[in-house]
Amino acid sequence: MIDEHLVAGWDEAPRAMSFEEPFREVLDGVLGRAALLSRPGDGLDPARVEAALGLYLRAPALVNLTLNHKICVEHGLPLHPTVYYELVEARRYRIRRNPSELEEANALYRSAIDLARAALRLEPDLAARAGRFSDLVPPELWRFVYSGGGDKYTWMGAEPALLRRLASAVLRDGRPAILVGAAHGAIMPALLLAEYLGCPLYFIRLSMFKRRDEEPVVSLADEAWLSAWRAGPALLFDEDVAGGTTLARFSARLGPLFAAWKSAAVLRHGSAAFRPDYVARSWWD
Repeated sequence: MIDEHLVAGWDEAPRAMSFEEPFREVLDGVLGRAALLSRPGDGLDPARVEAALGLYLRAPALVNLTLNHKICVEHGLPLHPTVYYELVEARRYRIRRNPSELEEANALYRSAIDLARAALRLEPDLAARAGRFSDLVPPELWRFVYSGGGDKYTWMGAEPALLRRLASAVLRDGRPAILVGAAHGAIMPALLLAEYLGCPLYFIRLSMFKRRDEEPVVSLADEAWLSAWRAGPALLFDEDVAGGTTLARFSARLGPLFAAWKSAAVLRHGSAAFRPDYVARSWWD
């Protein structure tokens, strides 16, 4: 598992967190770094340290890019390699797409989540999995560019030790039927948290600050997919709770889809109005 190879400080986001790469380079970077880490070697070797960090940062990009692609397809937005459209712009474009395109975009997205998790597990058949995944990728998506920026609290919330602490607290009350993370910020920590919890994983976009979402972006396809876990319990997750608005709105919209659910965050500011059921660390600054 990737956490065995991570040697990093967690108080400040590393410079490597800020990068831009086309989808093809992201996938190749994931495969190359996973292959290096799968070979025997000294964990403190600089090349292995860089590979572990690079893999941890790039696996979430697979989910990020396919989620944006899925949302563009579902909401009639253009497929542009570098522009991330706001949902309000859908009223202007209203591009009609056929049902098969919608199904393919959702299948690709779910496959990206599975592939990202397999990459963090350093699965020996990762290359074969990536080959099957690549067969699903439409040609135009390979040119999509992931743009990542350094985010202190997302990075702090991705610390494996804190994620293990959070998972232990959750598991004392039983294993969740599914973990649902608020994208995009929660993608990186949720990929590892789902491994510690041993449960299925899904993401719904709610990006109030970077994408100006007012509520979670939930499609009929999302609701249909999540209905398989309607009985719950679901664990609704965001990496940090500063004011609490994001996780509160996320829980208000997603909670009713399940008969039982709880909320969780890695970090919570002591003054936050929303109190998740599980928190790994509270802080004041």
